[in-house]
Amino acid sequence: MAKTILHFLLVLAFCHTIVATENWKVNLSAKINGPTADEVWPYVADFCNLYKIYPSSVSFCDKGTEGRPGLFRYSITIAQSPSTPNATVVAGWVREELVKISVTKKYVAYEMHENTGGITMLKASMQVVPSGNKGCTFKWNIEAAPIAGFTYKLFADSFEASLTGMVALIQSLF
Repeated sequence: MAKTILHFLLVLAFCHTIVATENWKVNLSAKINGPTADEVWPYVADFCNLYKIYPSSVSFCDKGTEGRPGLFRYSITIAQSPSTPNATVVAGWVREELVKISVTKKYVAYEMHENTGGITMLKASMQVVPSGNKGCTFKWNIEAAPIAGFTYKLFADSFEASLTGMVALIQSLF
């Protein structure tokens, strides 16, 4: 009987742990004034060259075929050096795989496989949607396992800040 009770308590504790580690989801969107979805799409579709829309990154692909699922991208985030004025440092890196791309829907989905940020699972998608005569809407949906040392708010705020930077950079191109 004691073994049965112990087993039940272990199962109960395990189930509680599963509930407590529900994935974080962030669904963001931002209006891009000026360029149409057709004009912005090539920048989003260019999976290997994230730096074209993500201001603080350097990126390249090393495996797979451009524009097709199975393509792997390395991205390095650059930041100001905390100790040397006018210098930059590598703040982190990620290795991501393109898992889906739709030219007609202007949509890409990718998954993170490796990183220096302590992320154990991250899946994301980006889509450019027409929005009237002038402009479009950039949608970015992210799902990740909770990250040690982060709160959900900090996680969501970091992607919100990244989206703001991407939209500003895209608008400056037109």
